[in-house]
This record gives sequence, structure tokens and C-alpha cells, in this order.
Amino acid sequence: MPDRFDVTAVTFHFDPVCPWTWRTAQWLVDVTGRRGIPLFYRAFDLTGGAPLGELPEGRRAAAAAGRCLLRVTEAAHADGRDALAGAAYAVYGAAVHDGGADPTPELAERALSEAGGTAYAAALHDTALDRPVARAREEAQEFSGEDAGSPVTVLTTAAGARGFFGPVVAPAPTGADADRLWDAVAGAASVPQFFEVRARRTAKP
Repeated sequence: MPDRFDVTAVTFHFDPVCPWTWRTAQWLVDVTGRRGIPLFYRAFDLTGGAPLGELPEGRRAAAAAGRCLLRVTEAAHADGRDALAGAAYAVYGAAVHDGGADPTPELAERALSEAGGTAYAAALHDTALDRPVARAREEAQEFSGEDAGSPVTVLTTAAGARGFFGPVVAPAPTGADADRLWDAVAGAASVPQFFEVRARRTAKP
């Protein structure tokens, strides 16, 4: 299917902890896949790199798991293996956000293994990768602003790159709805004067 707005690549900055982000990812994988548009994965740590011990106790396990996957994401991206990051996120997201599994570092490890990424197992707990994770968030915020969260979707065209927070969806649109949303987002990215549109959320992720 040809793309009307000549998008040549999409970069998805995400935090795997966020259920809203998971729904956006499902939509984005679908529409970019059907159009043959390369999809790159980059980190967006919603904790901003805060020490896990400073987070509310109920959030620590999920934040630790998310941080593990974001380290892998940046390591894989540096090696040109974004598809591996996407595959690990797909396993993790399906287990946590669709299946109700507890988000833990152990689940992140299992998701990476099931995605065929055992060569990146050391990256899960490599704190040196927290620096590129933080830089990826900063890069995303150059597009979205510092008051935005996950996800940030960056569309690259011949004219340059435009990025936005979102889109926020629930459930992930499919079929003609998915295509109309893509056309809307890509069309908005092609208008340099456009910055933001927002609606009240009436669904749960």
C-alpha cells in the first residue's frame, strides 16, 4: 500500500510499563508493517532514571522490568537490531497488558529469551546503558516537549522529522480505522504549523 505522505521511517520512543503505550504500539506495528515503513524502537523511561528505591513501593518491580527492556532497546538499536527490541516488547506487552502477568525483571528476561535475544541478556542489567536510555528520552522530548510522556512517535520524511506525544488509543484501532488514524497523524506531521490536539479519554487501555 503506497503511503500518501512519503513517510520513510518511524521511531517509537516508549516505556513498556505504560498500558496506553502498548495500545499505540499495536496500532503502529500494524500500519507500518502493511506499508513497509521501517519502525525503530527507542527508550522513554517514564521514571526519568530515578533510583528505584525512591519510587512508590508498588511501582518498583514494574519500573525495574521496564528499565531492563529499555536497556536492551538502546543496545539493540545501536546494533541496528530494532526488530529484536520490538519482538521482546511484543512478548512482554502481551503478557502484562493483555494477559495480566505481573511486571517483573524476570518476565523481561523471559520475554527477551522468547524473542531470540539471548545475546543481549547482559544488557538487561547493564547500568552503563542507563546513559543512552536517558539520552533517548531527551531526544524524544526535543519533539514532544518536556511535559509529555510515553509514547513519542517520530515520523521521518524527505522534508525532515516531526514527532508528537501519542497518539493515545484504546483499544488499538484496526482495519480502516487504523488507516484513517495513520493518515491523520502523517498528515498532521506534514503541516509545520500543527502542534497539538487532545480529547478526553473515555476508554481504558
